[in-house]
Amino acid sequence: MKLLIFDLMGKIAHFRKMDMNSSSMSYSFPPRTTIAGLLAGIMGLERDSYYELFSSEHCNIAISVRSPIRKIVQTVNYMFVNYPGDVNNYKGHTQIPLEFILPDGNIENLRYRIYFQHNELNIHQTIKERIKNNRYVYPPYLGISEMLGRIEWIGETEGTWMESEKSIQIHTIARISQIKERTIKITAETQFYKEYMTRDFTRERTIKEVDYYLYEKNHRLFAVPEVPFVQIHYQGTKENLMFL
Repeated sequence: MKLLIFDLMGKIAHFRKMDMNSSSMSYSFPPRTTIAGLLAGIMGLERDSYYELFSSEHCNIAISVRSPIRKIVQTVNYMFVNYPGDVNNYKGHTQIPLEFILPDGNIENLRYRIYFQHNELNIHQTIKERIKNNRYVYPPYLGISEMLGRIEWIGETEGTWMESEKSIQIHTIARISQIKERTIKITAETQFYKEYMTRDFTRERTIKEVDYYLYEKNHRLFAVPEVPFVQIHYQGTKENLMFL
């Protein structure tokens, strides 16, 4: 299979957790549905028109967190709106805690590496050409439109489906359901984070599938995969991918 590789970058991000109510907490990395929306925006597709086109049955998406991250919570003023007539700010403001993702240390930008494959060649080619030439119908952003980002083209490569009964290094975010139980290597240096995220929407934008995902902060996720994974070679490196 052919995969496109590109980095989503920006100064700040907010990927709102689906189970939050009054407080707006953020995932550490963009969900699969967020990346699908990003790609649809690049192509200029209408809102809510692309869920089937970018579903897990038609395309594969993997993500690797390439920069150290940290989180902060700030209180943001929103308009207090209960009814349509309240949008004139008649009732004033309400304060909502909002969690932001920032690069940690001396790193200038957040960097998320995206690996993308689509079953339809014309979709693959369209996204490839638009990213390579910075021709976006809608600009890329990191979660919410106020947090504009940019995309850096990395390359295109061939991926090979592989299987393993031994522990391997997994270079991307992994679905916990696709990792063999009791095989995750834990050391004093590993820092694991578990996220519960939407995987797919239906045409009506209702949740079709959710799953738990595992992220290791220092790229030290070693485990036995329960399902086939994809191995790629590019820029002198070898990586093992598991799709979201």
